[in-house]
Amino acid sequence: MKFLRLSAIVMIIAAFAVTAFAKDEKVAAVVEGKKIYMSEVNNVLESVMARQGMKSSQIDMNSPKMQQVKKSIVENLVNRELLMLASLKNKPEDLEKKVEEEYKRVKSRFKNDKDFENALEKNQMDAAQLKEQLRKNVLLDSYVKNIESGIKISDKEAQKYYENNKDKFKQPEKVKVSHIILRTGEKAKYENPEKKINEIYEKIKNGKSFEEMAKKYSEDGSAMKGGSLGYIQKGRTVPSFEKVAFDTKVGNISEPFKTKFGYHILKVTDKQEAGQKTFDEVKSNIKEVLKNQKMKEKLNAKLKELRSKYDVKINL
Repeated sequence: MKFLRLSAIVMIIAAFAVTAFAKDEKVAAVVEGKKIYMSEVNNVLESVMARQGMKSSQIDMNSPKMQQVKKSIVENLVNRELLMLASLKNKPEDLEKKVEEEYKRVKSRFKNDKDFENALEKNQMDAAQLKEQLRKNVLLDSYVKNIESGIKISDKEAQKYYENNKDKFKQPEKVKVSHIILRTGEKAKYENPEKKINEIYEKIKNGKSFEEMAKKYSEDGSAMKGGSLGYIQKGRTVPSFEKVAFDTKVGNISEPFKTKFGYHILKVTDKQEAGQKTFDEVKSNIKEVLKNQKMKEKLNAKLKELRSKYDVKINL
């Protein structure tokens, strides 16, 4: 159920993103007597920001935009608690087995027991509290899967969507490239990167493997993959890089050139012309989209029902 993992639907807090809450802490919301504290809201916010490479010190946390983000998190945490209440009435028979499997999976991420215990301590948790959090996640996951299992998308529905949205399935012109990059400016590794890139180019011309030169010299994450950047589309990268990529013939290597990122050498390994994708090519993706839509509708309907059934108070 990759398209609808609970973390994306109801902001499930990761096992090691849980914190202890003080009794006198500000309460953001209450669901059927269960309090949601502001520290939990802030914890989720920091986790989301961290995944996007942002830090709270870089942002005005009291700005109207951030306040709106916090309200959205509170709404999602309320939804989580409502679905939790519903899921308690539909426990899977193998619940404890699944909890143990999840516990072992989380623990396996650490090099040893000591690192695992340190992580628990850092997050003010013990093994029992972690298992309780995992139990909630398993319950919710099982509950949502039960809803999902009843959703079926026919070929006819998918075909209709395709015919009504053909513009979404146009295949743009693409080129598959690998590159070697030497940084310039403050990030420069070499005193004279232009001279170094030309030396590398001469080595390739004299028979050295492009991929091996990329692994040895290139200064970005693609180096470990022999410089591979995969396919790029027109309009998705800087014009100076794009022009060389699309002008270079398949199988050829460009001469060194410069962009605002540094000096590059490009190798083009494939090109795909622009065109229209067929229904068969995109049928599975369309069904996924339609399944998402129906799942969202079902969850929204269920949450509306649960809000009328249980007592919900939001204090933001």
